[in-house]
This record gives sequence, C-alpha cells and structure tokens, in this order.
Amino acid sequence: MVVRGVPERLAKDAWWLDDARPRRLHLGWLLLAAVICADQLVWGVAGGSGFVVWVLVVGAATHISLWRTVSGVTAMAAWSVLCLALVPAVELVQALSVGFAVLGLLAFAALMALPRGDADAVIRAMVRLPGIGLVQSFVDAKAMRVAAPSKSGLLRVLTDWLVPLVVGAIFIGLMALANPLVDAWLLRLSTFESGFSWDVGRVLFWASAAFAIWPLLRLTAMATALGKAPRVVKLWRSGLVNARSVLRALVMFNVIFAVQSVLDAGYLWGGVALPDAMTYAEYAHRGAYPLLVTALLAGVFALVSQPYLEGQGVLRGLLYLWVAQTVLLVLSSILRLDLYVDAYGLTRLRFAALVWMVVVALGLVLMIMQMVGRQSIGWFMSRAAGLGLVALYTVSLVNVDGFVARHNLTVGKVDAYYLCSLSEGAAPELRRNFVCNRSVSTPQDWREWGFRNARLRRSLAEMNEVRDEWPDLSY
Repeated sequence: MVVRGVPERLAKDAWWLDDARPRRLHLGWLLLAAVICADQLVWGVAGGSGFVVWVLVVGAATHISLWRTVSGVTAMAAWSVLCLALVPAVELVQALSVGFAVLGLLAFAALMALPRGDADAVIRAMVRLPGIGLVQSFVDAKAMRVAAPSKSGLLRVLTDWLVPLVVGAIFIGLMALANPLVDAWLLRLSTFESGFSWDVGRVLFWASAAFAIWPLLRLTAMATALGKAPRVVKLWRSGLVNARSVLRALVMFNVIFAVQSVLDAGYLWGGVALPDAMTYAEYAHRGAYPLLVTALLAGVFALVSQPYLEGQGVLRGLLYLWVAQTVLLVLSSILRLDLYVDAYGLTRLRFAALVWMVVVALGLVLMIMQMVGRQSIGWFMSRAAGLGLVALYTVSLVNVDGFVARHNLTVGKVDAYYLCSLSEGAAPELRRNFVCNRSVSTPQDWREWGFRNARLRRSLAEMNEVRDEWPDLSY
C-alpha cells in the first residue's frame, strides 16, 4: 500500500499498516465501540453513573490497545488512579468532578504509556498528551489518503462510505434547516420506538467523542514523544529585578505589611473600637478579598526574588519575615470573612473564598519550608499544585449548598430568597425548617443515578414518613 504525503517513519507507524491483521483492525472497532457507548451512556442523559461507566469504558479500550505492552502492576496502578479520580463523579456529576475525571484519564494514559516513568515523567506526559494527541490524530487522518482501495473489511467500509456519509449528512442537515418539510420527514424517519433521534448535534457529539478517544488508542505511537526529557530552559532575568532592587522592595514591603498587621491586630484581634459610622462587618468585607489577592501577589514576588538570595543573608531574612507577615495577613483575611459571615450569613462564594484562604495560608507555609530546606522552586510548585488539587477534590465531595443552608438556618441568618435559589443539595434542610418546598430530581434510569441525589431523596422520604401532612411551603 502506498501512502501519499506522509513521512516514511510515520507511514510505518500508521495504525492500519501494521503487519498483524488483528492489530490493524481492532483499534477501529475499539473506537467505534467507545463512541457507541458515549451515545448510549452520555448523550441526552442528565449527569450520573452513565458518565462514570463511559469513562471506565474508555479506560478499558485504552488498556486493550496496549494489552501486550503493559505489566499487571502498571495496569493496577493506572486503574487505581482512574477509579480514585472518578469518586467525585460518582458523588455528583458537575464541572469539577468532570475535570477530575479528565485528569484521571490523562494520568491513566500516561501511566500506561510510560510504565517505567517516574512521577515527573508521568506529569509531563499528562501535560503533553492533549497537544501530541492532536498532532497524532492529524497524522493518522493524513495517512488515510491511500492510492488504492483497501481489501480489508473494516477499512474498506470506512474508505468507501466515510466521505459520502459525512458530506451527505451535512447536506441533509442544511436542507433540513432550510426546509421545514424535509425536517419533518427526517424526524419521522429517524425517530424509533427506542427513543433514538438523528440530529446535527448528535453527529457532532459522535465526532467530538471519537476525536477525544482516538489519541488514547494511539499511545504506542506517542510513547517516545510523551516520555522525552524536557529541555533545559535558562531563566530570563530582567535588569529591573536584581539583588539591590529586591533588597529595597523587601524593606518597603515589610514596612507596609507591618502597618496593616498592626491595624488588624488592634481592630480584629485586640477589640479596639472602629471609627464612627463603620461597623465590623463593613471593615471585614472591605478587606477580606483584597487581602487575599495581596497575599497571592506577595507569594509570586517571593518566588521571583528567590534566585537572588544565594549568599545574601540579609535578603533571606527579610524574605522570611515578609512571607511570615503574609501568612498573618491571610489569617486576618480569614477572621475578616468570619466576621462578615456572622453578620450577613454564608454564601457559596464566601465558602469558596474561605477554602482558598486556607489553601493560600498553607501554600505560604509550604514556601517557608521550601526556603528553609533550600529546595528548588519546582519542589514548591509541584507540592503547591498538589495542595490545590487536594482542596478541589475534597470540595467536590462536599454538599456545599446543603452546608450553606444548614449553617444559615442554625445561626438564624434566614434569607429565604437566597436559600431557595440554592441547588437541590439544600432541599432537606429547607424542608426540615419549613423555608420552601425545594424538590429533588428523580433519575429516569440507572444512567442518571448519583450517590448524592440518592442520599437527598432518601432524606426527603424519611421526613415524609415522619410527617403525614406538610404545611403550605409555596413561594
């Protein structure tokens, strides 16, 4: 078979040119099976266990494509990581849990492609996989321009029907948009008792799913590029940032932060009376978020200034002092937010801000550990990223709306309009306290089942058993 326009080294690696006939065919069948599962498990289905099962199907297809090259220990580690990443999706399918599922798939693929790689190599492979996978997909698509029709079964069907079907479907879709009669005919012809319906969005979903899955089936071809050692990059230094400017900046920043810390110590910790016409809630609200941004900027500058600390004891001492003051600043921000929540109640945004304030404080403590231990900036960045992922993972397992409703109703901060606008996670608390009759969705089938939704429905059912009659909770 002659391949046009493809370098010889890539042509030899083309998936349908493999010498082994089963290998040549099974990737196409795996892709087809994964796309069919995506259609049946995800398309038109509210988020639930169907998405989790589909991710496991994609993982299984990836494993099958590497069946003879992956050891049992590597496979067990990869599957453990993927299952751990899917726990938030089992709890509730939302943007955060979907993100962890994607990260889990990337980690699964990286571990499979680099069975002997260390942690840094696996992380590099995860970062590189989307880009290299995109290139590999275009290379494979380009290599499909064959000079003569293939005699193999699946490939022959693909080459004979792919272009007519795709282009024909586009023409039919455009005609359906332009002519309501054609649209009605297509609807009658394509709607079956099984509930299957043909539409342009569904076809685009198939294409997107196939485009996302294909690189995972081609890990063998991408293993070398994924595991390639990183190039050594020299840090760019500007004349504006040098040992002298860092010294002056640290002296100035320490003075500024000291003034702020003294004020907070008096007003927030020492109980000093505020000026007239200013409440503690106002003082807390105006400072909580800006101080968090200030702490983040301080952390960035601390990282930038570290290359100039070698042999500079004074600079290192000033930086230690400044980072310690920044930690104190974040603690003051947490206290400010706590005072504001006491005055006006808890919201989802304030809950998220509190979580990130704690993460920033821990990150700054981690930075002090890095500087004291003379570790590299990469050491700090990897652990700070891990800290952020742990925080996000934990939050994805928490019913935030239920916690917000429970907190506000416990302390007596009842804003009925806001509480009733929360998601179904707050439904049991709202009903228990007769705030409003917030309903919980019922899964249509097993694909929409979620662990959190099941717990919420069970809580409401238990309340209905205890109380035979509910008061009028309409609003």
